[in-house]
Amino acid sequence: MSFPEGLGWLLFLFFRGLALWVVIPSAFLAWLLVHSWAQKASLKQAVAWYVANLIAALSNGPFRWLMRREVRPSFVRMSGMSTLSTQRIPWFDVSALFDLN
Repeated sequence: MSFPEGLGWLLFLFFRGLALWVVIPSAFLAWLLVHSWAQKASLKQAVAWYVANLIAALSNGPFRWLMRREVRPSFVRMSGMSTLSTQRIPWFDVSALFDLN
């Protein structure tokens, strides 16, 4: 990884972190008003869709020149929101970290 590419990823993570403070509450309101009945999507799917498209917008927009083309994600269509898979991260699952048998 070259220095400009590493700097690009660092800046990308910084701006994504700032943007998530706006995107997640906006995604909740949009889900409450539109996506829950129009797309039949769950709250997790709506938030995941907004975050995925935020990442695609940042990596294909202002940080395009710092990242290789093969690592840039594509946008997710709105029609794919209700089929978007979400992952559950357990808060504290010791058995997943250590073999306690």
